[in-house]
Amino acid sequence: MFITILLFFAVCLVFLYDYKRKRSDRWKKLSEFPGDTPLPLFGNGLQLGFDADESSHKQLTLWEKHGKQTFRFSVGSEDWVLLTDPDDIGVYSLIKYKSSLMGIESNKLLNPDDPYLEASEKVIRIITYNFFSYWRNIDFLFSLTPQYTEMMETIKTIKQTSSEIIETRREILTKIIKKTQSNNKNVDIDLEKIIENKLNNVGCLLDKLLLSKSADGKPTPDDVINEELSLLCFTGHYTTTMTISHTLYCLAKYPKIQDRVFEEQQSIFNENLQKKPTNNELNQMKYLEAVIKESIRVIPTVTKIGRQLKNDLTLKDGRVVPAGISVIIFYEAAFKNPKVFPEPEKYIPERFLNPMHAYAFVPFSAGRRNCIGFRFAWVAMKATLSNILRRYEVLPGEPGTEPQFVGRIITESKNGLRVKLKKRIL
Repeated sequence: MFITILLFFAVCLVFLYDYKRKRSDRWKKLSEFPGDTPLPLFGNGLQLGFDADESSHKQLTLWEKHGKQTFRFSVGSEDWVLLTDPDDIGVYSLIKYKSSLMGIESNKLLNPDDPYLEASEKVIRIITYNFFSYWRNIDFLFSLTPQYTEMMETIKTIKQTSSEIIETRREILTKIIKKTQSNNKNVDIDLEKIIENKLNNVGCLLDKLLLSKSADGKPTPDDVINEELSLLCFTGHYTTTMTISHTLYCLAKYPKIQDRVFEEQQSIFNENLQKKPTNNELNQMKYLEAVIKESIRVIPTVTKIGRQLKNDLTLKDGRVVPAGISVIIFYEAAFKNPKVFPEPEKYIPERFLNPMHAYAFVPFSAGRRNCIGFRFAWVAMKATLSNILRRYEVLPGEPGTEPQFVGRIITESKNGLRVKLKKRIL
């Protein structure tokens, strides 16, 4: 009897909370956006089901249901606004918030079985499942599962790699500083300025982190540097690699487009197709760049990015996204918007050779929150693809190997991505 009474009061509290929530000023603002009515306690979470790999596809169906426009969605008590219109993405991107990156040599990419690369692959799956498998938010239960053990081991591997990079670069940095001090013993000179100028010439981004100080004037703790470094290392190689793979798959699927890419390479390099491209030559690869962009549009490398608002955000049409809401740029929907990309189901690189809305295509985000390494990523992608396509023709994989793409935090194929390379006769 006592348990029944407790259950009754718990249910009453849930419905009372939901009643107050849906009569709040915050909900009044949210109601300006299309979306299904959320259930008490669960929100719209049950509409995603229990397979995290299907969540993005189901959200895409909701986007279509609500008129292919910016819409709202609730997960439990958390509310999201998913931006898919370029004007809305532009407003969001303008919110103001307060060569070698690490300076060491690494050969990890030469070993596909390196623990760091294996851990990087696991991260995407773990983050996606944590984000969309709601029972994992119950810390006590999750900590008892094998999935939790796998997550902690993966985190340990990534952080250990970052710690090794930090210590290696710190030794190099210390030698540079000591040598500079030894060569400049004149008391009248500004030694700190000389060291700063020296590092501007031979230093790297990691040096800035190692020499940075917190608000109280103390050196930035290693654990803070480790977190920044782990993020940079991961995003610096995994997303770039996936985009290159997706582009090769698309070129294998559309041989006439691949032929045009090769023709552009021939026009740039003439008879010398074996040389390494210069920056000037990379800048001339306009059609290859359009192909990469169209591959990202068709197979978004990153499916969503977002932030939780600290202040209200007023969109161009006057609607207000209230503070406390998670604002998500839903790339999978935004890149299929027929108002921006006519015939979005077709692979048409030429669409990127014409002017378009400034925020129609921002895979690296935009404004103050754009990706710190986007220029490096473009150089890496264009150079790698150029070197491959000048030497090999890319062909589809064997029958039955068609990739099974799933929209995790990064789009991946569950069964791998297979293509064949045929050496060109030059």
